[in-house]
Amino acid sequence: MAVITLKVVVANLEVVQRTFNRIKIYRSITGLDGVYAEITDSGTRIALETGKMVYDYTDSAGAAGYYYKSSYFHSVSLLESSLSDAQQGEGDFALEIVSVAELKINYLYGLDLTNDAGEPMPDSLYEWFIKSAVSWFEHRLQLSLRPKPITSESHDYYAEDFCQYLFIKTKDYPIIDVDELRIVMPGAGGHTVQTFGREFLHVEREAGHVQVVPGYAGSGVVVMGTAGPWLPYLYGARRFIPGVFQIDYTAGFETGNLPQVLRDAIAKLAAFGPLNPLGDLLGGAGIASQNLSIDGLSQGYTTTSSAMYAGYGARLAQYEKEIKQVIPTLEKYYKGLRMVVA
Repeated sequence: MAVITLKVVVANLEVVQRTFNRIKIYRSITGLDGVYAEITDSGTRIALETGKMVYDYTDSAGAAGYYYKSSYFHSVSLLESSLSDAQQGEGDFALEIVSVAELKINYLYGLDLTNDAGEPMPDSLYEWFIKSAVSWFEHRLQLSLRPKPITSESHDYYAEDFCQYLFIKTKDYPIIDVDELRIVMPGAGGHTVQTFGREFLHVEREAGHVQVVPGYAGSGVVVMGTAGPWLPYLYGARRFIPGVFQIDYTAGFETGNLPQVLRDAIAKLAAFGPLNPLGDLLGGAGIASQNLSIDGLSQGYTTTSSAMYAGYGARLAQYEKEIKQVIPTLEKYYKGLRMVVA
């Protein structure tokens, strides 16, 4: 279970309040197209407030894979709107990689994090850019940084790999853990012929390599006696059979175990988001200096802002340089883990 925060934005608040005075929250625990059941009740439905467009709801019994919908409701007339589009909550593991507090203290230290009215920038702004930075690095490095449950990932049979203790290279990596590996009859039926639990499997977590080791956990007779001869016996000398293996596993890094070099790079990239608008607010977009003169007295200030550069351009340039320097090292390390020597 995890604590999930759901944000509900009421775009046409005045119009909605003419008919409704509450918000209901619905949840699906079986995916995007699952069955949605209300998790609020008469005491916890969210009250609409004049002038307030964004509402938070906390699901203390949530999970990263749950989906949520909301509806408008009137507590007296019992009139209810249709359900909203589905969304996942804010319980994103990205915010456990770099927290808002860490971003402010370690990467935005010494900066004025308020707007012209002296109001602090909302935490939702920092959260958005942290999640964007984590997603960017996942795509750039082509590996999972957050825990990612994967079910029934299909792999083909290659005779050479089968002889090497049934070698499988998972599509996502690194691996947190493997639940089971199955040998499945090809075709529409998908009949499972053999199942290997975790006790049968040798897992190279960082590289995403899984093998069935004969004799592992004292089960060599089962492994070789049932699974070993089945495929060669049924398909003869064929060296390739599509979609024979299915594997259930969780990819990514365990919470708190992401290497510091990756956390540092992610935080620097996330800092770009708030630094750009904050730099504009420093003196006004594109304003490099201002002067005020009254009765012969004058006062002025100069910033690094210009028509092309934000007010915090120097820090942005330094972070960009450091990110570019570390990316080749990260790519070389993590892609090198995937190499298999025949």
